Amino acid sequence: MDVKSETPALSPTILQVLWAENSAARDAVWGEVRGLSDAQLGFQPAPGRWSVGEILDHLCLAERAMTRSISRLLQQAAGLGQIAEPGSMEPPTSRIDLTVYNRPAGAPESVLPSPGRPLERLLAGLEESRERLQEVTKRAEGRVVGDVTLLHFQLGQLNFYQWLAVEGAHERKHLAQICRIKADPAFPKQ
Repeated sequence: MDVKSETPALSPTILQVLWAENSAARDAVWGEVRGLSDAQLGFQPAPGRWSVGEILDHLCLAERAMTRSISRLLQQAAGLGQIAEPGSMEPPTSRIDLTVYNRPAGAPESVLPSPGRPLERLLAGLEESRERLQEVTKRAEGRVVGDVTLLHFQLGQLNFYQWLAVEGAHERKHLAQICRIKADPAFPKQ
């Protein structure tokens, strides 16, 4: 079988896999936070550590920032003729270095959270940011995006598929943080 006949299924599959992973991560976050009280949302496990509410605010801000980056990347790729029909080019990798990514890192100032937001507002913000990300990525649906990259503050140059992989990894990273906070013996019972 020639490469052209195998490639058309590859790009949509990459996007489908990435969206399935991202959706599973988001669903897991929502499963951990639904029904939390204001006291639980605002609980900080230690001075200077983020609360669950602050983590949710950060996830929303970060997803909006990633959406802007992905939108810029797609604009650059289109301008360079690097968005094409399946079979016309090989899609680049979607792999990211999770060992590097999962190391502790300070968040850029633009995605630092604000405390005290109600759960409904946080969840609505996350819904809106996800819808916007999906709108932007639909520009590449059924097509292949070439190896055009933008700089990520922690991982270096990332292509379109890697930026989408970072979104899911980012939520899984903070999901683990939420679970640790909820397991803290001082976490409010209600």
